[in-house]
Amino acid sequence: MGKLVNGLVRILGEQVDLFIMPRHGNSVKFKVRVLTLLTIGLVWGLLTLGGIFFFIRGYDYHLVKADNQLMRMKMKLIADELERGRKFLDLTHTTDTQMRQMLGMPGGKSVNLPHGWEETHNQENERFQAMLDGDLKDLDTDEFSHYVDVIEDSSKTRLASFQEIAWYYANQRENLNSTPSIRPSSAPISSGFGYRLDPFGNRSSKRHNGVDFAGKPDSPIFVTADGVVRHAGWVPSFGQSILVDHGFGYSTLYAHTTGIQVKAGDVVKRGDKIATMGSSGHSTGTHLHYEVWKDGEAVNPRNYFK
Repeated sequence: MGKLVNGLVRILGEQVDLFIMPRHGNSVKFKVRVLTLLTIGLVWGLLTLGGIFFFIRGYDYHLVKADNQLMRMKMKLIADELERGRKFLDLTHTTDTQMRQMLGMPGGKSVNLPHGWEETHNQENERFQAMLDGDLKDLDTDEFSHYVDVIEDSSKTRLASFQEIAWYYANQRENLNSTPSIRPSSAPISSGFGYRLDPFGNRSSKRHNGVDFAGKPDSPIFVTADGVVRHAGWVPSFGQSILVDHGFGYSTLYAHTTGIQVKAGDVVKRGDKIATMGSSGHSTGTHLHYEVWKDGEAVNPRNYFK
């Protein structure tokens, strides 16, 4: 072991000749110990490795910085789009209120919100706006996530409200189509609704549950609303009659007819011709006896047409 160390010391202590030989001119000779050459090589290697290390570290830093800037830009775009969506949601709230007003729906003029809800809602919007206007590097992910959840909840609430409006409109439209609203005949009215003297000469008054239209034989009779024919045929005293169920508590009766053109189970639309005017049954002459029933009670048909 000692000989090895002595040999290594002897080698490191030896001198070597270095020559610098320019293309023109005299050469220059240097005597340098081996230890000195090794030291210079080691220092050079360390400097080279250090330079490479700092270069890579600086490159990573700039790369991460660029990624962060790109991420901030993307976050800003997302935040701007979310803010635009929130503003459109506010506009849909106004549209929702206007539609409810036009349809006469609950909440059209005012909605009973919890006390302080509007103020809290506005404060929350201002807080979110300040958060988005600030430096996004300080963005609290939990706050941002909460902001997205608020917009999502508002969207679901608005969607549910519009679905309610659509359902209400469809229901009201169907209700309107099922409500008697036209004259069953163009003939003049000969007898009104309510109590009247017996038309067959008896000295007594009798409740008349409909109105009579006196017209020419075979003049057309029209159904006054959408519905389903429940009976088409002979009825004692009323003669050839048609009963139509319109739904929503409405039904209509057309009596003393002739030339019936429908049968039980037929679906009819307002304005369809269903029969012609006659004098069948217990009748004093050619006419149509027309009744409107609502929730099981006879009502004045004149309230349902002009």
